[in-house]
Formats: sequence, C-alpha cells, structure tokens
Amino acid sequence: MRRTAGVLVGLMLLATGACSSDTPEQNTEQACGAADDLTAALDDFRSTLTPDATVDEVRAARDDLSQAWQEFDSAASDVVADRSEELDQAWDGLQKAVDDVAGEATVSGAIDTLRDEWQGVKDAKDDVVADLDC
Repeated sequence: MRRTAGVLVGLMLLATGACSSDTPEQNTEQACGAADDLTAALDDFRSTLTPDATVDEVRAARDDLSQAWQEFDSAASDVVADRSEELDQAWDGLQKAVDDVAGEATVSGAIDTLRDEWQGVKDAKDDVVADLDC
C-alpha cells in the first residue's frame, strides 16, 4: 500500500500542479476522452510519415500531437490527484480505526469496523489501478 501511495505521490510531483475543481468522475471522463484524442493524434501523426511528406506537414502533425499530449497529461494528472486523495483518506480511516481499538479490548469487538476500513483502502487502491488503465 505504501508503494502504491509512493508511486502516486511521485506521479503527482511530475504533474503540472494544476488543481481540478471537477468531480473525480468528471476528471476520469475527461482523461479517457483525452486519451482517445491522443490516440487519434498519434494515428494522424503516423499517417503523415510518408516519403512525400513535407517538413511543414510533419511539424504541423507534431504540433497537433503535442496539443493532444498536453491535454491528456493534464487530465491524467487530475485523475491521479483525485485517486491519491481518496486513497489517503481511506488509509487515514484505517489507521484511525486501528488506533481506536483500546489497549485491553479484543479485536473481535472492532472487527467489523476494521474490515470496513480495510475494504475502503482496497477499493481506493483498485480505483487507482483501474483509472490508470483507461
């Protein structure tokens, strides 16, 4: 879990630093749309690479690809930030639940709460992995 959080923090540090005011769902939708646009721009760039292409045509295709890349990079950074925040909140909840178990208490009295918090961390981690795969 710490490794996943560390990877996310590293990705966030590489991000443009722009904060998003959209919901996590909107950010994910925008990132997936930007990924589709990037795929199209990559295809367009590849189709430009013919023996009769001019330097200007290749540069224009590169500029279009650059714009698509920047939009995808920004959108993906927003998703990573959203998911990292969710993961941090889930992790904090689990840590608090463990800390709240009194020193002499048995775990069995807190087992349902601990399982719920564990599930929250697992779900948040799964969301990060799924979103990075879109």
